[in-house]
Amino acid sequence: MAANGSVAPKRAMKFPHVFSFLFATVLVMFVLTWVIPAGEFERERVQVEGGTPQVRVKAGTYHAVPPAPQMPWKIFQALDTGFTQSGGMIFMVFFCGAAIYILEKTGTVRVVFQRILKKVAGREHLAILAVMIFMSIGGAAGAFANTALALVPLGILLSRALGFDNAVGFGMVYLGSYAGFNVGWGNVFTIGIAQDIAELERLSGFAVRVLFHVVNLALSYWWVSLYVKRIRKTPESSLLYEEGTPLSEIYGSSEGFGNFEPFTWRHMACVAIAVLSFGGIIVGSVWWNWGIPLYSATFLAMAILTGLFGGLGVNGTCAEFIKGCGTIVAGAFVIGISRAISVVMTDGKIIDSIVYYLSMPISSYGPIVGANVMFYVNVLINFFIPSGSGQAVAVMPLMVPIADLSNISRQVAVQAFQFGDGFANCIIPTSGVLMSALALAKIPYTRYARWFAPMLILQFILGSIALTVLQSIGWQ
Repeated sequence: MAANGSVAPKRAMKFPHVFSFLFATVLVMFVLTWVIPAGEFERERVQVEGGTPQVRVKAGTYHAVPPAPQMPWKIFQALDTGFTQSGGMIFMVFFCGAAIYILEKTGTVRVVFQRILKKVAGREHLAILAVMIFMSIGGAAGAFANTALALVPLGILLSRALGFDNAVGFGMVYLGSYAGFNVGWGNVFTIGIAQDIAELERLSGFAVRVLFHVVNLALSYWWVSLYVKRIRKTPESSLLYEEGTPLSEIYGSSEGFGNFEPFTWRHMACVAIAVLSFGGIIVGSVWWNWGIPLYSATFLAMAILTGLFGGLGVNGTCAEFIKGCGTIVAGAFVIGISRAISVVMTDGKIIDSIVYYLSMPISSYGPIVGANVMFYVNVLINFFIPSGSGQAVAVMPLMVPIADLSNISRQVAVQAFQFGDGFANCIIPTSGVLMSALALAKIPYTRYARWFAPMLILQFILGSIALTVLQSIGWQ
């Protein structure tokens, strides 16, 4: 009630800034280093046939170690360490942002999309579906994981050219990729490692996982389509909308490209450089195991060559490069702060303890309930170990003997791991790839999480139904 007797207007609920959200998570981990007993598993290096040696957790070797509670000053040291350890990914985001910014400044994007829009006019849904199918197949095969991050800017450019916002581009590329990656039938980095540890034939259960891929892709496309319908009806409902922000800054427009312009040799050269750059990243990832450093080098070369061949000149290229980096500074900081979360847990020696205590309840239930508990335990573990291969190496040596003792099929145990590791990839703030992709799209994490949460709950429900059915029929 206001002083004059009138009813005071309700204040709109504001979500915390992503920096404050992540820093609060760092503080929670700091407190847990004082609460959770310190412990470690013994590990052994094992040579996997046809692969590189792996360091595996030895089941039954968890033991207490001297506690390492973190002092308050360690919080700030962890933040510094997080930025240092994430340096490669941070600079990759800078270089990628600069490369795309320069590509736009050359006018190449404008003239290319003038021609694309003519082909898909009135059929934007087909363009979205085609991109998501392509990305999901690459994700299911294990090719598009970190690589999806490199392709998000292209999805954003296409989305804006179709008249949508950055979130649609993010959905096409990132959610499309992880629609396949999260349940992938050919992902040797997650399902392959898990099956090796479970002593199952690599990529066995192929047909069932292809079905999961199709269903998950359909759900993801449906979710993105619902968002497209929502922003068409209410443009202010965009995940990027801030009160007072002109809608023209959020949404692209095919009309903004104007009449057809000549497609010059400079535009052709810039297109070739972009295709070779992104194509090189994909091929390099699949065939030569490229990582972040080579992604960064590729984007840096793309930025420089595009500026020079695009007619910006040396000074112009340098100036636009700095401006391009400036557009992504906030996102780069998110990556560093996110990494600080795991730094605190590692320094406090509580990561193994968390994994150990979360795995204990699984053996207390029957096989059907146990399989579902295994699923949700892996969801929680994924928050602390966002790497799919890292989580497989950490938890599968524990899950396999627990599955045997609980009469849970090993194939079901592997699937519980894959669902648990996979679905959460699209929401956990400790995932550097997710946070980087959101940064590139300039989408606030808290808004994104609220939007995606119902979809995640639906995936959880369907995942539980699938595990219940598979365990009931004794899927091997």
